[in-house]
Amino acid sequence: MLRAAVHLMGGMVATRAGRRYRRARRLRSGKRGVVAVIGTLLALLVFFALFGIFLTQYVPLWMTDNEAQFTNSAATSFAQFKGGVDTQYALGVPQLLGTPFTLSSGGVPLIAQPTESVLNFLPNSCPGGFYVRGMTGASTTNFGQPVIPGYCVFENQTMSTGPGSSPRLYEQAASGILQMALPNRYYPSQLFYFEDDAVVQVQSGTHNIMAVAPPFNVTRLAGNTTVTSSFLQLYGNTSTVIAQGSEEIYSQLRFTQEITSNGNQRLNSIGQTIFPFLNYSFEVGTEYPCAWASFLQSQMNVSGLPFVTHPSATQQGYNYTYLASTTQAATIPYTGACYSPSGATTVLEVNLHAINYANLYYAGVQVTVGIGSV
Repeated sequence: MLRAAVHLMGGMVATRAGRRYRRARRLRSGKRGVVAVIGTLLALLVFFALFGIFLTQYVPLWMTDNEAQFTNSAATSFAQFKGGVDTQYALGVPQLLGTPFTLSSGGVPLIAQPTESVLNFLPNSCPGGFYVRGMTGASTTNFGQPVIPGYCVFENQTMSTGPGSSPRLYEQAASGILQMALPNRYYPSQLFYFEDDAVVQVQSGTHNIMAVAPPFNVTRLAGNTTVTSSFLQLYGNTSTVIAQGSEEIYSQLRFTQEITSNGNQRLNSIGQTIFPFLNYSFEVGTEYPCAWASFLQSQMNVSGLPFVTHPSATQQGYNYTYLASTTQAATIPYTGACYSPSGATTVLEVNLHAINYANLYYAGVQVTVGIGSV
């Protein structure tokens, strides 16, 4: 009977020892589990902190650099396109030329989408056309002016004496427009605008500059004043492209002619040839008058010609005025808004008086967008 009691007591001690062992093992296992969970949470916190810094700091810098490169690429493409067109009409070759335009910026993989641009070509932007002789409402003051000037991007150039002493020569036409809008999200938004053989760059919708100037030059050398300019018409179908990657823009030369004039030649009493003076008018209608006004004023400032407020009989000789043909009001210096959200255009005009020579490149180029469109 004593043995049974001892045996029973020994069993109870062994059972309690086993229970204590299992409890201690569970406690040790639980501590290791808590440490693992805490470590995972801390790792996630570190990851999300670093990822947040990446999103808020590094991605904007990355995309700003991408969009800056995109803007530079667009500027280069417009400069190349204009240079190609100028070469075509000045030399007559090549007949067909393609210029690549990158339509989207680089992106950040899995994080930020590329910035896509909008490329537009509009061959005619002047509703109603221009006043011509015999047209209802036409007069000596509005001849050659647009019927609806408020929404017309155009150019108008006039020589008082044409080639070979011919009568007054004038050219007016709606300007074809090649436009590319870059709605940048990190870098300032940009707009590039090809009109009247010039490239205008607009930033954030207000500030605009003459990125690539037209070939309008006034020089006075050895007592003679010479005006050189171009009159470029763009033809084609209205096109709009919104895509990623790049697109080829083709310019096809349709015609080119160099027009020169040195006034109405005549002989004096002793048989010597006299080259009288001629007058020249350069007029543009544009949505970005600040860029054009700054360019025209800078060109005339270095021309060596004196500025007069209004030509009169007592002011003969080499001079220039900024007078609109229709209103006879000064157009430059321009003090209005640099951009009209409604799309209204501003007319700017430079009138050169008593010059010796005029040289005008008159050309037409067809613009097409995309491979297979020519």
